[in-house]
Amino acid sequence: MKKHFTALSLLLTAGILAANARQLRTTVIEGTVVDRPYSRTILLAPAGQDMRVNPPQEIPIRNGHFRHTFEASPQAYELAFADEWQNGSWQPVVFFPDTDTVRMTLYPMDSASMNRITGGADNRELRYMDSVFTCETPVFTAWVSLQKARSQNGTYYNAEARTLLERLDHEQNRAIRDSLWKIWYDMRETHTHLSPEAAATDRQMQAYYDSVRNARYEHIRRHPSLAGYYWLYNDQLFSAPESNALREEIYRTVYAARYPEHPYTARLDTMFYRRIAVGKPFADFSAPDLEGRTHRLSELVAGKMALIDLWASWCGPCRRNGMAVIPVYNEFKAKGFTVVGVARETGNSEAMRKAIARDGYPWLNLLELNDRAGIWQLYGVSRGAGCQVLIDTDGTVLAIDPTAAELRQILARKLR
Repeated sequence: MKKHFTALSLLLTAGILAANARQLRTTVIEGTVVDRPYSRTILLAPAGQDMRVNPPQEIPIRNGHFRHTFEASPQAYELAFADEWQNGSWQPVVFFPDTDTVRMTLYPMDSASMNRITGGADNRELRYMDSVFTCETPVFTAWVSLQKARSQNGTYYNAEARTLLERLDHEQNRAIRDSLWKIWYDMRETHTHLSPEAAATDRQMQAYYDSVRNARYEHIRRHPSLAGYYWLYNDQLFSAPESNALREEIYRTVYAARYPEHPYTARLDTMFYRRIAVGKPFADFSAPDLEGRTHRLSELVAGKMALIDLWASWCGPCRRNGMAVIPVYNEFKAKGFTVVGVARETGNSEAMRKAIARDGYPWLNLLELNDRAGIWQLYGVSRGAGCQVLIDTDGTVLAIDPTAAELRQILARKLR
């Protein structure tokens, strides 16, 4: 059955790619850049694409103007100023290539609300939703300012959170720091880190945000468009999982049938079908090792407890997490535990080879080059550098991103 499903998936993917090729149109984007004499290049990529892994097109800015012609598929694209992107903080400029020429006027990041984009019905609809369904209102801005003031005067966190943060500032032992960070993340997840006053304002802000979000979802349900489809796809990539069921319901009942061959349809179907969560099965895939031999994950982990380590040579935290697992691996590998690493790389595998040699990973590492297998999307971390997923002997997910200490505790309990 799996082989039939894989073959069918390949046929469907081939059909989608062929359909996309037929839908390509030549589009010109031209724009004026205001008050940014320091910006020399603007980057272009499909919206949601990780530009660290899939290099964007580079467009030169000359005398405050740019012009670029490209073959575009009917999906959202985004521009980012190269200087902002290289600094790790940028404001994407989203647009649709739904007309022959799209014109723009772009401002610095702190004035991005003044950006103007003209051309095409989808761009008009996107701008409409941006202007109507927004939290950039006087009341919400006042709440944000109030919370910032509390943060500055020491009344934002409660006493327990302040004590924990002080311990984190001074603790040198890595294992203890990991456990303290886990407590901190749990407090943030449950909103128990705030003072009573800050918590009250936080609830007001969340209720306001929820009302805006739900109004937008109702709009894209009642008025389906590519702009609405982009919002649905973008929210699934970046928003909290609480609205997964609502997004999936809108996707299934409105957009999947309306846009059967659109790139978002294939991606969202994968996200909803293969959502990784504790208690659910892991997502299987195939990828090559550094010698070019292809391995199937399910065959590598069959009958074992396994940690799937998605990492990248350019991701410092990923590599530190991987090195922290090495002593745990050595302790439990003879008892039925294994690790399978997968490195997300761009262009070639040289940086991966050097990272493995330097960090000393003793387990098999596979290569995900230029997102060819879609593994990061399969695991719901397409915009992240990586994650670690612990699975049981039956393939059920036991933990996502456990610390080394938590991993050791689980293995000690399960592999007695």
